Amino acid sequence: MLDVSSIIPLYYQLKEVLKETIKEGSWEEGQKVPSERELMETYKVSRATVRKALNELMVEGVIYRKQGVGTFISKSKVTQDLIGELSFNHQAIKQGLIPSSKIVYSAVEKDVPNRILEIFQLPRFHKTINIVRNRLINNEPLMLESLYIPQHFAPNLLDQDLENTTIFEYLKKECNLNFTHSTLDIEANSISEFEAQYLGFDLGVPALSLERVVYSGENAVIVQKRKVRGDRLKLSLTVGLSLEREDNYILGLEFNQHS
Repeated sequence: MLDVSSIIPLYYQLKEVLKETIKEGSWEEGQKVPSERELMETYKVSRATVRKALNELMVEGVIYRKQGVGTFISKSKVTQDLIGELSFNHQAIKQGLIPSSKIVYSAVEKDVPNRILEIFQLPRFHKTINIVRNRLINNEPLMLESLYIPQHFAPNLLDQDLENTTIFEYLKKECNLNFTHSTLDIEANSISEFEAQYLGFDLGVPALSLERVVYSGENAVIVQKRKVRGDRLKLSLTVGLSLEREDNYILGLEFNQHS
């Protein structure tokens, strides 16, 4: 039960209790959440406390409301491992999900952003493959992804069935690219009009932008940019820790300062 003597607000305690109830599977996806009255009676709290707890759970994407019908448990989030497996398809299949892709755009371009060419250490107007894909889980849009790959690394890539090809696997097996490491930047921002069209989001809704640069030795070979629906994705990172060492991993934080 909730601790009324705690310095932690009751609404926050209730939110965490309800969240754990959902995580442990006591309430299933799509199940209707008990009414405000039922929650008030069960946890001996006010209506205001219940409403604030439910509102925060909705903001976090744990539950959703249907006007005039009720509040329901959201679908569980897809876990995306930030290290190790690069393939979106492989990660989804391991979770018992059905991944798919729809090609939005694919072409060999000579005029890509200068920053991308700088990452690849290529001269201006160097031919670069750009593939934009809508990545789906169980036919529901999850992320919009752009891939940049210097054409000389994969000259025949655009001849493949891109909607049914695991591109990282193709690049490794058919193009002999040996992926050695990658860097990843994560930034919170909002959905643009173009992105909203494919993700089923409203314009301006918060989302995550992920940019990964994949290397083969000292050479950057892929730039992967993803705009992700925050309500459907959970990011996962596993690191090794030692009591003797504090430098097992580095977490880089960059702050935008506003005067």
